[in-house]
Amino acid sequence: MKSESNVNAGGSLAGIRSNLSADEERIRGGVLRYVREAAESGNSLPGELELVERLSCTRKQVRDALAVLELQGIVHRRQGAATEVDAVALKMSVRFEDQVEHTDLLRQLGFDSRVEVVSTDEIAMPRPIASLMTRDASSRAIRSVKRWWADDAPAMVAFNTVPLPQHTMPIDPSESVFAAVQRLWGEPVVWDVATPSVGILDDEQAELMRLAPGSPVMTVELIGIGTSGRHLFHAFELHNPRIVSYSMVRTIRPPWAISSMPTRQP
Repeated sequence: MKSESNVNAGGSLAGIRSNLSADEERIRGGVLRYVREAAESGNSLPGELELVERLSCTRKQVRDALAVLELQGIVHRRQGAATEVDAVALKMSVRFEDQVEHTDLLRQLGFDSRVEVVSTDEIAMPRPIASLMTRDASSRAIRSVKRWWADDAPAMVAFNTVPLPQHTMPIDPSESVFAAVQRLWGEPVVWDVATPSVGILDDEQAELMRLAPGSPVMTVELIGIGTSGRHLFHAFELHNPRIVSYSMVRTIRPPWAISSMPTRQP
């Protein structure tokens, strides 16, 4: 998973979004919000006429939005019956192993989302990060702190560290860490190694996340690796699990692979 840059059940939600008009995007986001609420409560989705009234749109627009979600397997529609939400399929739209810009991910779940640049500074790379990046601790780097909002609540905060080449170029704080790496080092990030864990917020982190100090959050540490094999960025992310939780899809070992395993001798 990359916070700045999904193929889910039936196709890519992000790809579908790119072809929508502003009004279609508003309607689809509104339908997704009610889908998310239905999944959380275990209830059926409101009827089409109720969605039309709530979203101030036409019935065709609601049906078009539901048709896209049905292709994703997220909703199930039957003639004369309430539309049901498949909570598992909805979870699959937030996949840990997928590369997706976090703003798009939140919008896929029906949130109003934006990203805020909290700070950007040139620093000497901290020793623990320099070790992971296989660089000297005296190396210069750009450290940026960004915060992603879901409606009016912070959903994620990222602390990004990008080493600087000898001939430093101007820094654009608004660009993604992937765009910055491409511009500074002339090569794209093709791999990132993500290590999820659980952390407890300190005072600074709690203020950024608008949560109480000591609150538990999901953390993800990432190392971005370029085509040359160089380690090109480090990121440490804080995720509010009350807003977004992530799923992984695992392939079950085929029966014939199990039967072919050597048996243990007594």
